[in-house]
Amino acid sequence: MKKRKAKYLSTLSFSILALVMFGSIASADYWGGNRKGGPNPSAFYHSSVNQYGYTGAYDAGRGYWNANSKVNITRTPIYNAIDPPDTYYIGNSATPNLWGQIAPTNSSGNLALPDEYWVYVEVTMYDNNMRAAGHQPANVRYNAAHEIGHTIKMAHVPIPTNSVMVQGWWAIPASITSYDSGQVDLKWRTFP
Repeated sequence: MKKRKAKYLSTLSFSILALVMFGSIASADYWGGNRKGGPNPSAFYHSSVNQYGYTGAYDAGRGYWNANSKVNITRTPIYNAIDPPDTYYIGNSATPNLWGQIAPTNSSGNLALPDEYWVYVEVTMYDNNMRAAGHQPANVRYNAAHEIGHTIKMAHVPIPTNSVMVQGWWAIPASITSYDSGQVDLKWRTFP
């Protein structure tokens, strides 16, 4: 029993670490495995998105990735609990400098690891921390594009890569970079 509990705690710890440090465990600039909808998931905006005024930022983030012909992240006005879409939230965090994160869920309803199959993803950006960091609209749109990139299995990339998947507080490019578009093509090359 103690061995099983230790293994569970170890797995849980790894899952939490994976959420915080996703990029450090990726073998490429995208994660393995598939997800429901592949590069074409649907997204539901929680009421907090409108309440805090971030609809445009999430729209810009989806638009950034939708510029690649393989990607079509659509917005759905209805949340379906039986077949959940990705859900975008705005909240506040007690963790300083945490501007956003994702929580992918597997088919068992548990937090998924990066290379597992994902059924849906919850995306959260943190209003209080973005405001504390300067809250410029171009930076917030960049943050939205960055978090949404994770939902289609894009991993962190090192500076100075020309990508929204670089961690930090940058301005969103005017259009999808050739690097990001190429990574989408590599990741989703066999998706129908």
